Amino acid sequence: MKITIINSVDFWSMGWATDPASQQDVIRSLRRAGVEVEIVEVGHKAELVEVLQQLKSEPCLVWPNAYQVYAFEGSSDTVWLADVIDEQGLPMIGSNARALKNVMLKDECQRVLEHHGVAIPAFASLDKTQLNDLETILETRHLSFPLFVKPNALSSSKGITQDCVVHNLEELHQQALLMGDSFGYPVMVEEYLPGRDITVAVFMTPERPVILATYYDTEIYDDPGAVLDHSVRMRDWDDGKWLRVVEEPEMLAQIESVVLPACDAVGISEFTRIDCRLDRNGRLKAFDVNGLPGLELPFSTTVWQMIVKMKDQSDVYAFDTLVSLVVYCAACRHQVDIPSRIKTLAEDYIAANTLITERLETA
Repeated sequence: MKITIINSVDFWSMGWATDPASQQDVIRSLRRAGVEVEIVEVGHKAELVEVLQQLKSEPCLVWPNAYQVYAFEGSSDTVWLADVIDEQGLPMIGSNARALKNVMLKDECQRVLEHHGVAIPAFASLDKTQLNDLETILETRHLSFPLFVKPNALSSSKGITQDCVVHNLEELHQQALLMGDSFGYPVMVEEYLPGRDITVAVFMTPERPVILATYYDTEIYDDPGAVLDHSVRMRDWDDGKWLRVVEEPEMLAQIESVVLPACDAVGISEFTRIDCRLDRNGRLKAFDVNGLPGLELPFSTTVWQMIVKMKDQSDVYAFDTLVSLVVYCAACRHQVDIPSRIKTLAEDYIAANTLITERLETA
């Protein structure tokens, strides 16, 4: 098997790996499995097309490490990497451009999920001109205090502090104005979900999806319903934050009832990670879907999920299993021959982690 990883100049920040150093762990994992790995970086669409045309001469999986690439040399306009790869007819690891467009902006993602009946918090997307009409907007969107204010286009909890939870119109106006002026408009305003964070990795395996659900716990907050802010997200694991695998059958069943329809709604192909919380009535709601979840060892959340899940194995073995699952799902979808190590790691994990609903059905 050959995999070509395509990086895009200036667009590393939202990729599977956000810099060349962290990408090396993925490359080493693939090579341990006997995969031939090629790494290229393109600056604009014409360079990308040239690379893709060269790849047509031999079987290859293309792994784009960004959402976008510049349309032309010297231009600030962009096109979607996945669209160009699809146009060239090459098999790709990861979701297509339609799915990535659905999840890139939080308000667009929530509209898609809402349209498909997925359980999400009530929300509104506010531009600056709407800040003087907040009462009407809250009534129209069935929003009541407390509310949660967050940026629309950032990841890794950037911009999130405890002040994002607001309790009246004055606080909402102040926080939305600060958020918008600092990080751009529109600003997202959501129903505040008081339950602790649950993050769920989903692997779209050939038979049926496999999930890995974890509680995101912290020891530095006095309030168990505190939001997961950026400063804590940037801490090392086990430095005031950690993950614990969700094992309760009832909770797992509720998680599946939310995250699997969310994957279908936005069009996830191989792999995603979805963040959820319980509302005031104990109902799980999804509030964020990741297009290209991070694969930085050991920092990225899904990497640590796998390490916690496979605690009896080494960190490297757990990481290799994660990478193998992503590649395995893509190879099966495109009917590409799978190296034995990737096949073994992926299928062993899948066999040991069938859906809880499947277990309940046969109990």
